[in-house]
Amino acid sequence: MKKLYLLAGNGSASDWWDDVLPHFTAYQAEAIELPGFGDNTEPLPDSLQALSLALEKQLAPGHAILATGINALPVLHLLLRRPGFFSRVVLLSPVGVLLWKRRLPRLMAVPGVLPLVQALLSRYPKLFHRQYAAAGFAPNYPRIASGYRRCRAFQPYFRWVQPDSALTLFEQIKDPIELIWGSNDKVVSPAHAAAWEAVLCRADLTVTLQPSWGHYPFWQQPAAFVQWLEQGEPGFAAHTKAGRLQLARHAGLSVPALMSIQQADDPALSAFLLKDAPHGWAVRSSGDDEDGIDIANAGRHQTFLRVASADVAAKTAEILASGVRTVAVQTMIEPVLSGVAFVRPLAAHIEWVAGHLAALVDGTASPNTMLLSRKGGAWGQQPASLNKSLHQPGPDPRQIWDFLQSIVATFHQAHLDIEWAWDGQQFWMLQARPVTVYPWQRWLTSANIDEILPESPSQWMEAAQRGAAASIPQVYARWDTRVLDDNEPFSAIYNDASYINSDLFLARMADWGMDGRQYAREIGGSTPAMPMRPWRWISSLPVFIRMLFASRLAINQLDSALAQWQAELQTLEDQQASTEQFARWWLRFYCWLVQQNLCIGVALASSGGDALGRPATVYQNLAASTHRLPWETDPATPRPNHPTPLLNALDAWPWPIRVAHRLGLPGMRGYYRQVREHFRDQLMRIFFQLHHAVPERSQFSPVASARKRRGSFWQTGSAEQGQSASLLIYPGDAEGILGKDILLVDSLDPGQHQRYRQASAIIARSGGILSHGSTLLRELKIPSAILPDIDTAWLGKKVSLQDGRIRLID
Repeated sequence: MKKLYLLAGNGSASDWWDDVLPHFTAYQAEAIELPGFGDNTEPLPDSLQALSLALEKQLAPGHAILATGINALPVLHLLLRRPGFFSRVVLLSPVGVLLWKRRLPRLMAVPGVLPLVQALLSRYPKLFHRQYAAAGFAPNYPRIASGYRRCRAFQPYFRWVQPDSALTLFEQIKDPIELIWGSNDKVVSPAHAAAWEAVLCRADLTVTLQPSWGHYPFWQQPAAFVQWLEQGEPGFAAHTKAGRLQLARHAGLSVPALMSIQQADDPALSAFLLKDAPHGWAVRSSGDDEDGIDIANAGRHQTFLRVASADVAAKTAEILASGVRTVAVQTMIEPVLSGVAFVRPLAAHIEWVAGHLAALVDGTASPNTMLLSRKGGAWGQQPASLNKSLHQPGPDPRQIWDFLQSIVATFHQAHLDIEWAWDGQQFWMLQARPVTVYPWQRWLTSANIDEILPESPSQWMEAAQRGAAASIPQVYARWDTRVLDDNEPFSAIYNDASYINSDLFLARMADWGMDGRQYAREIGGSTPAMPMRPWRWISSLPVFIRMLFASRLAINQLDSALAQWQAELQTLEDQQASTEQFARWWLRFYCWLVQQNLCIGVALASSGGDALGRPATVYQNLAASTHRLPWETDPATPRPNHPTPLLNALDAWPWPIRVAHRLGLPGMRGYYRQVREHFRDQLMRIFFQLHHAVPERSQFSPVASARKRRGSFWQTGSAEQGQSASLLIYPGDAEGILGKDILLVDSLDPGQHQRYRQASAIIARSGGILSHGSTLLRELKIPSAILPDIDTAWLGKKVSLQDGRIRLID
């Protein structure tokens, strides 16, 4: 008999399951406690990742688990590391989505509130009877109080579960997962199920909504709860047309009345068709092979509109006969305006026609188009009137923007392809599916990435870049949660190659009132016009203060975290893990290391100059570094066969510098440059080990599509392309043949240090003042500059470079 592990939420203990244990017959149920819960006296972990490791140590693989509330998160983090660990995963009212929008986490962050709440729960749990009790039911309050009293993890849990780390890389989870919610849940709204559909977008996800359950059905209805676990009907598939419509309707969005059926003679269909439907019914496919996160297959199956009630069953049977598992039957909306919209939190590209959008889909009508953007400027277009050709007042762009953004917000800020209609009174959501391929009006750049990766990186590297892109930006939520509202990835695809998504950074700078050219100056490339807004900058001062201290705190944890990552890598190597296991480790590690680099970059940007000193970086001793080589950031780059270089710690700072660092004082830029280059050096040591540890080399071959676009450009592929600004990297005078004595390179790869040392000067066509390559040249004291407009006719001719200015010598 398989085991079913029972894991309750924060404040729980194993005896919380006493009421349900006698009812199990199909499972050997076993209540478990994480460190810090109930009678588990093991040391407290320091993160959700560590909590998932502690969970794994308690369990045997191949069994089922039921986790509730906040303890769903360590289960999911375990699945991220070890897919297939559980034979079945059931999550009851999971916590973790929309954390930055919920009032409870903000309330618990107020000093003194957490210990007060735990004290009240430990002594007077009846004060919270609205959450625990239900009609005709009162729980065992002494048992509840005992659980909270013994829970050492109650308060630390609120530090572990943060918006920037709770859901990292969850879009990579592919295991079958069952979400179950009580419609009467007064603790975690069942409307959150729609957000989980977007977060677990690749999981085999089903959702069950139980109309009579509250947040604690294992207390309120223990027998019925166990009966559902062991024999209950499976929930509906979440990642389908009908699934998303049901979730949206349950979350309160304007969705026409809906029924999802799997057989034409469903006895409930007749009762449903008694609803008022003056324009008939829409009968639509809801296949498992359409509307997915990676492939849309739009129009693959049949849709019937304006179907009479008497014909619905026949049309349903026709669709089911084509191999579709589920059919969605909806009341037909006869719209005044209808259309489709590709929507992300920063922008919406909207097309619409008068009447039903069938005319748009079949091409019989020419659509009106507009592009709305929160950033304005070049990211949008002056919208045409939605009221064009109407003989009555219609909605304005702000109304449709708000409607579309309400759908996006319900699905955890996901980027969606939405079908909509306006019936003269209100907007209706007809369908929403993830965007698979769409060329956003988004500003991309090859700057910075050109310095550290070859044009054709390895498949290994590219897979990690794409897999981590959505999760990397979450680190910014440590000081500005609006980055979660924007939900912009770190990198984006153009012609099947990855580029830096500048919209991620420019959106933040726009909210902070900063000139976009400051971003280009730091990393290279260019930006569309984005003026300084002084009032926004002043109102953002609290964000800047949080940013300053959060980024410096991240620096304190780098060396210890690197040691933990290397220990995990060494364990995989000792166990002779498969290439797939190494790839999962590499994805998680890559996401973490880029997040740390972003924190270090923020620390540099907020350092306030280098008045407190300029300590030497690792670049002063590169001659002895056998692990540093061209294109070293790609672990697939060939490494020499010799023992893996050991990690070493950052040199200790003098105590006045440590105090200045802790207090957030200005003048620390020199020391933070030292940290950044030290961190990069340690990463190269781990890359060296990883390169030799991976058993199969097939993933180390280059990708088929090279990164060919230079500079910065619109993702739509439009002709507008910006160049880097001219920048002086290190002053000095040099004369020589351009391309020989004075090197001319497209970008600065710090791994090319041996080559650079042999040159009298370096000129790069692109780059930024804070890039690794620029830091290297300043440390080596080589005259150098960023000059994007070098005349190629000068190659092979004698030139003079004087403090960043070049001239041809006759």
